[in-house]
Amino acid sequence: MTAFMRKRLVVLGVVAAFVAVLAAVGAVSRLTSSTAATPIPQASGTPTVPSALWYWTMAVAPSDPNIVVLGTNSGLLRSTNGGKTWKTTGPKSVNATSLVRAGSVIFMGGAHASATAGPVVKTASARAASSGASVFAASTDGGATWRLLHPSGLPNIAVQALAVDPTSSTTLYALLNTGTLYRSTDDASSFRLVATRLGIPPWALAITQNSHFVGGDMDAGPHTSANGTAWQPTAYTDARGGHMVMEYAVKPTDTKRILMTSIGIESSTDGGKTWQPALKSTVMFGPVAWASTKPDLAYAVGFDSSIWRTNDGGTTWTEVS
Repeated sequence: MTAFMRKRLVVLGVVAAFVAVLAAVGAVSRLTSSTAATPIPQASGTPTVPSALWYWTMAVAPSDPNIVVLGTNSGLLRSTNGGKTWKTTGPKSVNATSLVRAGSVIFMGGAHASATAGPVVKTASARAASSGASVFAASTDGGATWRLLHPSGLPNIAVQALAVDPTSSTTLYALLNTGTLYRSTDDASSFRLVATRLGIPPWALAITQNSHFVGGDMDAGPHTSANGTAWQPTAYTDARGGHMVMEYAVKPTDTKRILMTSIGIESSTDGGKTWQPALKSTVMFGPVAWASTKPDLAYAVGFDSSIWRTNDGGTTWTEVS
């Protein structure tokens, strides 16, 4: 095979993956205009975050609020200066779908990235992360180094989302892309089955006050649950008339306070029962996370490769540049 042919095959593979992502996103890719009457903050036009087909998740290091770890379709990125510059870290060729902080540990869940499929697949009724062998890892130094984990009881299936119970940092939930929910009470050493089917499409998951749940996806919108098995829909309409949920972040010092990404960023002060705009935008946002050592600080990443931060609990947001 000539060098030209090899180069052409690589380009074709990248194009195919990009097309697969657009197909999975569907109409979401057209959500680029708004009729909002209030001024909308605009990105600077100079992307801060390295480009990726999909931005999934993020976590802030428990030791330093300026250290941020970002999960993408091709692995992990780490910033030590609040999102201004980034370096790769962690396992390679991973569709890193979820990052959570539990005490002094950051856990990462996902699956081995597919060479042919996009990071997101669309079925008849929902979207989910691409299937693949599970990847589960942990870092105790703010994402600088990672250790692969093989917890007992957890099937070798792609992890869709992880969630930590704020009342107990040793209690960790793992939602698989099949919709099966597992729980660990021993720092992810082992897992037990909670529900064979979550009851809502598997996508985003978080735990709020009194160990209640919030969950949602790009099509069916946000839901709440007292036990992770029976769910109630929450009234919510995004900026373009849909019901998109991308990711949740529960404030460590006030577990009724939640950030939810969609077209822009939403905020709840009652455990996900109601939602109000926190950052109006024409951009789809994905990863969002609070800093545990600076409780009013949070970060969020837009699909235009911008990163934003709030220093006042989500009231105002500033682009990092």
